[in-house]
Amino acid sequence: MSQAALARSGRVKNRVSIGMLSLGCPKTLVDSELILGVLDPHRYRVARQIGDCDVALLNTCAFIEEAKQESIDYILKLAELKKEGRIKAIIVLGCLVQRYHKELEHALSEVDAFVGTGEYNALNGVLDQVVQKRRISQVGPSPGFLYTADMSRVPLTPLHTRYIKISEGCDHVCTFCTIPTFRGRHRSREIEDVVKEATQLVRDGARELVLTGQDTTYFGRDTRGAFLLPELLRELDRISGLVWIRILYAYPSCVNEDLIETIARQPKVCHYLDMPLQHISDRILRSMKRGMNQQSTRTLIRKLRDRIPDLAIRTTFIVGFPGETEDDFKELLDFMEEARFERLGLFMYSAEEHSGSAGYDGQVATAVKRKRFDEGMQLQQKISVGNNKRLIGSKLSILIEGKDGKHPHRYVGRSYQDAPEVDGSVYVDTPQDVRLSPGQFVSAVVEAAHEYDLSARWVQKESA
Repeated sequence: MSQAALARSGRVKNRVSIGMLSLGCPKTLVDSELILGVLDPHRYRVARQIGDCDVALLNTCAFIEEAKQESIDYILKLAELKKEGRIKAIIVLGCLVQRYHKELEHALSEVDAFVGTGEYNALNGVLDQVVQKRRISQVGPSPGFLYTADMSRVPLTPLHTRYIKISEGCDHVCTFCTIPTFRGRHRSREIEDVVKEATQLVRDGARELVLTGQDTTYFGRDTRGAFLLPELLRELDRISGLVWIRILYAYPSCVNEDLIETIARQPKVCHYLDMPLQHISDRILRSMKRGMNQQSTRTLIRKLRDRIPDLAIRTTFIVGFPGETEDDFKELLDFMEEARFERLGLFMYSAEEHSGSAGYDGQVATAVKRKRFDEGMQLQQKISVGNNKRLIGSKLSILIEGKDGKHPHRYVGRSYQDAPEVDGSVYVDTPQDVRLSPGQFVSAVVEAAHEYDLSARWVQKESA
């Protein structure tokens, strides 16, 4: 029974209100939507705000030290709300719990329940215990939750842009990463199941679908012994009403000819590729166990640029990896200058417990990591401005997200080069008589370039 039907029936008065706060990456966001979708609507309802609920759910991230600290900080903020009587109970879920549940249970007595990444289906039972004021920990030995299209999701993003997690876990052995320990080995969904979910999301209003997973390019390798992301993209491209398909978390060694050709040819697949490279120094790449070297990386970038000239490449690099010298770092800066990536993020190396590199010799001092991070980001700002200036005068298709609160006739949107949340925005000025809605596509001419954003002039609405 729907929330509206329950309200009409008068059976909503005693339902417990549930608030959700989702931290971390899009993969966690999909989990959070699934968690809310698991709730029994006869007993529980979703609150509009985390501070206005009976039970607060916090879905956590544990990728690096900064993410772990953010999760802990939010737990403590929720504990304050509980102490003030604004919320009654706290349930902490996700990666931080799967990785550190024993330590968390001991240190955080304010938390009423802990739920691991493989136990989301048990949430109603956990909530029943919490409502009865019983403390519970539900963390199983099998991490990671592989869902299907038949499971309900409560959207936490605008309906016009939805994420789809096509796989769970990771089979790579990068020495800086511990994700396989709390997300498990790689497991792909079936193509038919992903297409079924995508079709339903488009019926519900999605114009853009963002594919996510720990490694989207490995999709199908575990189930059919082949890289099936290109086949999936071709199937998704056939869905009527869908405009953009965007790929996140491509692993460079798995980006093959078929995928490149599919991105180039399929009209709905954005000419955008999120592909973390992590470094360019051969010595550092070997130490990271990335399965790529400098030559293969350069060859891949050249191939992508040649085959898809307008491709926007988003990548990430780690600075301060154990043993990284000034020469290694300069090599990275030179490569950034040469490749001129459209979108780029830097991370300072975090020595994660039980990761291969945590025990390496040559750990880099925090002050040195910070200096390299700042220097790298300053360089990328200059590169980004240069890239954006080359777009002045060009006409782009813009997905409108909403109005700019500072200007009555200005809207905020994204081009194909911009993934939600992590990339820049396009600010579109319109005539006074033009009204735009979130989810609409418009044509706009770029008139000014900024470090990460663009300013553009509205030309026309695009057909649905």
